[in-house]
Amino acid sequence: MLQPDQRLFEADLLCPDFRSGAIKGRWGVAEADVMPVGLTWPNVILWMKALSRPNSPDRFYVALDCAGYRAASPTGTFWDPIAKETLAFAKRPKGKPNSRFAKVFRTDWKNGEAFYHPYDRIAAKGHEKWAREQPHLVWDSNHTIVDYLEEFHALLQSGDYLGV
Repeated sequence: MLQPDQRLFEADLLCPDFRSGAIKGRWGVAEADVMPVGLTWPNVILWMKALSRPNSPDRFYVALDCAGYRAASPTGTFWDPIAKETLAFAKRPKGKPNSRFAKVFRTDWKNGEAFYHPYDRIAAKGHEKWAREQPHLVWDSNHTIVDYLEEFHALLQSGDYLGV
């Protein structure tokens, strides 16, 4: 039997906004061959399309812990679909120095285990001032995985994304 948080998540994968983004090639659920053996809820792997850059993939995978979804925001980081492990720093997307992109996807904070963003459960816990400074990015139970994907997909589509 599915847990309540898993039921909510799976319902959100069927919603028109998620499906529209998937049909347009913006994001999607990772293919079965990308998943490690034995992956179970609350762990999920999704992908997001990135701008075309030389010697860079056209999409990046993210491994997320969605425990407590929607009451709690997801947390996670980039995933290597071939090695089936956390993506090595050298293979992660890079951004222009001091850009929002570079700050969100930094690797010098928490050893790159989470995104430095108010939507990330781990990052939000240590940065309470973000709620005052960026109230539109405060995760609450009205947010869905689509909000999460839209936010990070937009970064991967920005001019601040330089490639790997």
